[in-house]
Amino acid sequence: MTTSERQRVAAFWDDHVAAWLDGADPLPPPLGAWFDSYQGVGPGQVTRDGFPEPYHGDLLGLVHTPRMVVLGLNPGEFRPQFQARDGIFAEEIKQFGSYSRWATTCPYDRTPWTDVMRSNRYYRARLRFTRNWLQDADADHRDLLIFECYPWHSKSITAPLRPLPEIIDEFVWQPIAELPVEEVFAFGRPWHDLAQALGLPLTDRLGAGGSRYGSAVPGRAVRGYRLPTGQRLIVEWHPGAAGPPSAQETALLRKALVGA
Repeated sequence: MTTSERQRVAAFWDDHVAAWLDGADPLPPPLGAWFDSYQGVGPGQVTRDGFPEPYHGDLLGLVHTPRMVVLGLNPGEFRPQFQARDGIFAEEIKQFGSYSRWATTCPYDRTPWTDVMRSNRYYRARLRFTRNWLQDADADHRDLLIFECYPWHSKSITAPLRPLPEIIDEFVWQPIAELPVEEVFAFGRPWHDLAQALGLPLTDRLGAGGSRYGSAVPGRAVRGYRLPTGQRLIVEWHPGAAGPPSAQETALLRKALVGA
């Protein structure tokens, strides 16, 4: 039986997280090189006291095949109450039987996370963008899949992320290639630098430093990059924020990139 790239990646992380939950902390190839590709200090120092979170969403299409893929930098600050070996989410993963099944449940936008941490602005902004881009007000967490560039926790990013292109290809681009998406999105200037470091060919230059496309935000920049899979990575950033554009700005971007 042929194993898909999504199945391969999901199985890898299911096994890795299961081992971590059992008390081990292995870094089999290529995880050692991936872990060493970022050297944050101070608030950017990485911890392995929490389980790695490489993606969130229904990677395998167990319930619903995602229609939107967004890239993040890393899973953010380590919260022991949830992400330690005796944390709430660690127990949930055990109950669901695997990381991949737990990741389909939108854990950061439901109880008990929202009871303690309140609304997750990062996630809700990307869900709104999903609805705006798909032009579907009923799109929900099942439609959105988020991949991280670096799957371990730190409070902030204080040094360059330098993952090897072959690692990102193996764990991010190849599974994304199996999904029904033409565009993959990333928000914030760091992904522009990452795309260049990964050697992705530039295909689009819109907004600041490029062709005008109607945006009302003078500093908004949009860059398109061709992925090895033939899909297109769209990186957007603007001064003072690293989140997705508004509904009106999304409509302008959509018209500029896909003509509708």
